[in-house]
Amino acid sequence: MTGTRPPGRLAYLAMLGVTAAGTLGGTVINAPLDWIREEFHSTDARVVLAVAAYTVAMAVSVPLAGWLCDRFGAIRVVLAGLALLALAQLLAVFAPSLEMLIVLRAVQGAACAAFPPGVQRSLVILWPEKGSAALAAWAAAIGVGQAMGPPLGGLITQAVGWRGVFCFSAAFSGLLFAVVVLTVPRTAGRRVPLHAPGMGFLMAAVGFAIATVTLVGQRGPWPVELLVGAAAVVCGVVFMVLASRHPDELVPPRLLMEARYMRATAIAMSAMVVTGITLSSLPLWLAQVLGLEPGFVGLVVFTTAAAMALAAPLTSVLQKRLGGWLAVVSALSALLAVTLALGAWLDWGPVGTHTVAEAAGRAAAQAGVAEAQPGAAVPAPVVQALVIVVLLAVLGAALNASQGLAAFSVSQTAGGRNPLAFGLHNTGRFAGLAVGFAWTALTYPLGSMLLVGSGAAVAVAVSLLLVLRGGPLPAQE
Repeated sequence: MTGTRPPGRLAYLAMLGVTAAGTLGGTVINAPLDWIREEFHSTDARVVLAVAAYTVAMAVSVPLAGWLCDRFGAIRVVLAGLALLALAQLLAVFAPSLEMLIVLRAVQGAACAAFPPGVQRSLVILWPEKGSAALAAWAAAIGVGQAMGPPLGGLITQAVGWRGVFCFSAAFSGLLFAVVVLTVPRTAGRRVPLHAPGMGFLMAAVGFAIATVTLVGQRGPWPVELLVGAAAVVCGVVFMVLASRHPDELVPPRLLMEARYMRATAIAMSAMVVTGITLSSLPLWLAQVLGLEPGFVGLVVFTTAAAMALAAPLTSVLQKRLGGWLAVVSALSALLAVTLALGAWLDWGPVGTHTVAEAAGRAAAQAGVAEAQPGAAVPAPVVQALVIVVLLAVLGAALNASQGLAAFSVSQTAGGRNPLAFGLHNTGRFAGLAVGFAWTALTYPLGSMLLVGSGAAVAVAVSLLLVLRGGPLPAQE
């Protein structure tokens, strides 16, 4: 770390703000997607690419971003990402076509790839005394950004149109850039070798893999899905061969097989699957079944973000009192239980439904389009919403603990100190988010929210079994 001034509270909040800005950017256009589709006379499937391009570009670029953070210093790379993000957001205000908007969204995602490795490493280096508490706060910032995106985007769109969303985002990114420049000390870089062909095959493997998941979710042509999936496998195999031959320039494969590293990556990925499924399916259900306006939908979904933020100190206490292994088991167990409970309540609660047709009819009846049933229980939607809020609060706390503990655990591994292995950990996280979006697209039209939630439950169960089977790990965890 260059300079002598210690980083203050404003610097700490600025770095958490960078994390929130990156995740907010991924979901802030979800609410005005239909307005964008209408303006550009596009189809539903095509306009979804404006959302998917962000996630795909981010996941593909994270491994390279991890190497850049080591080579040039995390703060410098974060600042470069903020500058590129602000520029791409400003240009999106004037996008003349959907194709240009999709390209600019991909640029935004690539710019935000600098934030996960840059912020995580900066928190560990600049605030070592905070330990896992800093990474719990980082996990809370992820949830705040993700959950605030849809309601914030909806409010801005209703006030000034969808282009105003990007105007606000550009201003926010520019403000963060100024605060980081003024308050956060630079961290030193170091010479780190890079094998360009290996990095290229890795990024191609990640891109093809996430593209395959996205195509499956969109029910794309199966020959195309098979071709893209095969390309992902081939590129992945070539990367592993190159990594085994050039471990100093890429990553020693043994680091990726370290027990703590694998567990931390699986935990983080499953938490992001839950996040992706919840944030993409629940707003649709609340609008269609309960008939809530965008503002109220945003308030309900924001419960998750609020719980993640408030639970940050609880995660630190949980780890200190129970130890890392029991804390992770507790967090994943809570996450598994609440995802199933939420799906069951949405299907079988007082205003639950199993089919999209029933949901549309119920929403129409509540809006006065269809005649209300005599003797209908007026408080039923309120009861349904209140229980949802409670379940989302538990979900947010469990997500914070899972993400925070996974981030702290990976920081203690040899893989966490390797730039490419650390990048692959974060790639797994964003791949989890893409899987969540794809699962919602695939299963939500089938009409059962328990089925939608089962995808999240399976992802969490796999991580929990991995942790239970391995047992407590020595030393740091």
